[in-house]
Amino acid sequence: MFFIYLYKYAIVGGDVRQKLILEELSKHCTCSHFGVVGGETFPNEAKTMELAIRNAENIILPLPMHKGNNLNIQTETAYHVKELIGYMKKGQTVYAGCINKELRELLEHKGVKYFDFMEQKEISIYNSIATAEGLISEMILASPENLHGNKALILGYGTCAKTLAAKLKGLHVSTCICARSESALMEAHTFGHHTEKLSHLASIIKHYPIIINTIPSKILKKDILEQTDSKSILFEIASYPYGIDMEAAQKLNLNVHLCMSLPAKYAPVSSADILTRFILKTSLQEVSQMHAATLSQQQDESIHGKIGGIL
Repeated sequence: MFFIYLYKYAIVGGDVRQKLILEELSKHCTCSHFGVVGGETFPNEAKTMELAIRNAENIILPLPMHKGNNLNIQTETAYHVKELIGYMKKGQTVYAGCINKELRELLEHKGVKYFDFMEQKEISIYNSIATAEGLISEMILASPENLHGNKALILGYGTCAKTLAAKLKGLHVSTCICARSESALMEAHTFGHHTEKLSHLASIIKHYPIIINTIPSKILKKDILEQTDSKSILFEIASYPYGIDMEAAQKLNLNVHLCMSLPAKYAPVSSADILTRFILKTSLQEVSQMHAATLSQQQDESIHGKIGGIL
């Protein structure tokens, strides 16, 4: 079945980046929106989330898409992500960040195409820059000492960790990468960082005044947190469910900073710009592919018709 949508895009929820995306896309296409912070200044605000989603060809959701089971949206009403997907139709396209396995399966079952922002290399790299700059700002504010000459332990060596380690090294911070992968540790070593296996974490963590987690699974559990120096400062930048056991850290009176959505806080314009460019580029490619497929089908039908006429 072919649907005629009222809007090219529906922007739903999120932070200031969503507002900036709405502002830019509105210059090029028809857009509706729901639950966008500051979105009341733009036309076509949907009365309900269902109306926003059902009437749009493309749906732009937050980064990260959800917090726990609920959509990442700043409204009085909480919306379960499964409720959100229930409003979608086959053939729609979703753009969002950090889509977990369960939600991917639900989208695929409904026949909804999706793009995870954080799986796009160009976005993850730019996002890591904003994240690193934002975290360094947080570190400066939180620490009573200079970063220069200090020691930092970084858990994980993904895109964000690589960018952060490079920038900290430039500030003359002695960085140690702690990871499972031998290849990751080898790569970190070639860039001049100290390295330690993650299996050694319990025995080395007490030596670091600054500890940064980038791994989105419970790495810093109670037994390891108990080995941490009480004066150390811990920073969490991994997505939910995080790598630090927050409850255990609180009971141990550790100084933990939960640093979420740093790109939105410190570089919203740059962050929204790269997301918008990706959305526009991908949408154009989707339209081109659809037109090519339609043209090919028409040509096939024409050829079969001519053959049928001859026979």
